Amino acid sequence: MADLPKPDLYSLPTSPPNFDKVGTFYIAFSSTWTFLLVVGMAFLIANRSNPILKIRGLPLSLTAIAFIHFYWILAQITYPIGATLPVLPAYDIQYFFMGSWFPLGVALFHASNTRFLYVAKLQKQYTQPPNLRRKKTGCNGANTSWLCSLRNLDDPTRILIYVGIGMFIQILLTVGMWLACSKYHPSFGIAGTELRGDTIAEQMVELGRGWEWWPSALWQVIWTWIIAPILIWKAWGIRDTLGWRLQTIGCCVSNLHATPLWLIAMYVPAFAPVNKYFIPSQWIQLSVMMFEVFTIFVPCWQVVRHRSLRKRAADSNARWDTTSQATLRASNSGEWKSMSNAEKGPTIDILDKEMGDRLFTLGALDHVLNGNPGPLQEFSALRDFSGENIAFLTSVASWKVSWPGRDSQDRLRDAFTRALVIYTDFISPRDAEFPINLSSQDLKYLEAIFERPARIVCGEARVDPATPFAVEGSPRTRRAGSDADTEETDGDWIELGQIAGMLQYTGDIPDDFDATVFDRAQAHVKYLVLTNTWPKFVTEMQQQRRSGETERSGDTGHSGSTLASRISQLIHTFM
Repeated sequence: MADLPKPDLYSLPTSPPNFDKVGTFYIAFSSTWTFLLVVGMAFLIANRSNPILKIRGLPLSLTAIAFIHFYWILAQITYPIGATLPVLPAYDIQYFFMGSWFPLGVALFHASNTRFLYVAKLQKQYTQPPNLRRKKTGCNGANTSWLCSLRNLDDPTRILIYVGIGMFIQILLTVGMWLACSKYHPSFGIAGTELRGDTIAEQMVELGRGWEWWPSALWQVIWTWIIAPILIWKAWGIRDTLGWRLQTIGCCVSNLHATPLWLIAMYVPAFAPVNKYFIPSQWIQLSVMMFEVFTIFVPCWQVVRHRSLRKRAADSNARWDTTSQATLRASNSGEWKSMSNAEKGPTIDILDKEMGDRLFTLGALDHVLNGNPGPLQEFSALRDFSGENIAFLTSVASWKVSWPGRDSQDRLRDAFTRALVIYTDFISPRDAEFPINLSSQDLKYLEAIFERPARIVCGEARVDPATPFAVEGSPRTRRAGSDADTEETDGDWIELGQIAGMLQYTGDIPDDFDATVFDRAQAHVKYLVLTNTWPKFVTEMQQQRRSGETERSGDTGHSGSTLASRISQLIHTFM
């Protein structure tokens, strides 16, 4: 009797769609989840100017989610319609998605998560005095050395370059190993890589695993068990009000199970009954869904919550601001001192729960900004990632105090130089690390006054906003004490002198420059703080106070504590 021919997986006929209860569930569930995800992404795009979203860098996050969601859809439709495709094309699709598309999406996703750490690190500079704020430590020669240029890039850009290089290598490996593995194309390939197995079931199993899958598994191990724990460790001590830490840690933790369970499902025979309905890659898709929950739906909830808080602050300000000065509790002892220990007069007990919404007013905010902005500055930088707003308001207030009038041309020039520092530090999109959020009309007004002097002093390249005038070797500037104190640039004579530890601009001062030049920007930013950072600050300080009172509920010795001791305790707790 002649031997029976060996079963041939390559000639296996296709099957009709499998729309049983499980298949119907997969189709309905994937359609519903995709619809909700698209709605959530559209909501985030529509609200992209919201401070909670604007600082996140939505384009990168949404692109990463789009990449990995396509792979998620592929896994959901495998059970109902996977058998309608010929075997080899079906596995080719799975192989290339798993080997290139999905790793790229995960890499972009974790690259977007690193922005959280980068922003948190840069915002710390706003907790320091202006002369001690962040200074770049890049190398010189950026125009001639690609390595130096790479080192001088910011962290997110540099990480994207590394991701791009890694993905290029991964794609080359994926394509190269597919060409070398003859089980995907019996007509060519390296000898010994043919499909093995005596039955169709064994061949099916062997087709979905082998050495050609190792680079993809390695990428997943690197991102989930090396990069993700590092992100968790670095983000653990950050307590932001934007839900960004929750998003980062939640995504990292929810992805830890994916690769181990995928490998177990692939190689442990006991999982065969489960794999029939829940294919091995579905263990990865669980983490993809958690990515989407934390990256799309949690920020949507944060935006809705933020809107409610803003409305409460705006309504409270409209209701109480005209009479708030009469209702704010104050101490005439001058015990609340500023960071410079200079007495600032009366102060507000922001911890008094009897004040209620009276503290959500512009008058209360002004009182703190003028009296002791230190705790608010720290909160905005370390918790709300909006330290540039408070720093801008305090810088403008200090600048206005020193306004000389037009009786002294030299002092007026000094005032313009300091105003130019404020512009490059906080306003200029080309120079500021975190440009404040202004309307296009206000921005154009300030650009008309300061942009040309800023380009003369700072040059065309983006410079360190902490020290915008410390430009060594700039073709448009020359330090005082050099061989010549003037230099001609594009027909203008720009003279630079040394005052107050910085370079002084001595070119033409625009006619529109006066003491009110920052008034509109100041009012706009102050209202943003009033409806964003200030209510969060007041609410959290009051919660801390109530928590502290609960702990001391049995101790009556604190009932007569002075305002000074309570404020001192607040600052100590916050620090």
